[in-house]
Amino acid sequence: MNQSVIDLWTQFKNQHGIMHDEYEAWSFGNSPKMADELLVGVIKGEKTGTSSLHLLYELGLEEEKLPEVGNYSVLLDGNDQAQAIICTKVVDILPYSQISEVHGYLEGEGNRTLKYWRSVHQPFFEQELEAYGLTFSEGMLIVYELFELVFQK
Repeated sequence: MNQSVIDLWTQFKNQHGIMHDEYEAWSFGNSPKMADELLVGVIKGEKTGTSSLHLLYELGLEEEKLPEVGNYSVLLDGNDQAQAIICTKVVDILPYSQISEVHGYLEGEGNRTLKYWRSVHQPFFEQELEAYGLTFSEGMLIVYELFELVFQK
């Protein structure tokens, strides 16, 4: 947790009358460049969804908790500085093979198609799993989170 996270959360909390400090702070992707690119999509309103591997939560390998409706997240840029706050609106847990065109579109990446979503997410998931000696399959459960941008720096 860094001071930029605390400061942004405090501003949001004070402006919206929130009395708790229940939130996660994280960045998208696996590199500073990816974190910045995907954050821009959120701020532009193009990216309102994200996905992750359920197995990593199940095995306790994911740093964050499994998302739940109503959760707040402070989004970090590639330099780990807080830039925005989102609120989870929907959580779907479904096999990779059942991710739909709508999911691909809401993820807001590339040309916003399911084909594009698969072309970047399967290699991303394979890389994440490889670090733990695990292999990818299309039957693996995906945690798909639909969110709303509620505050930005």
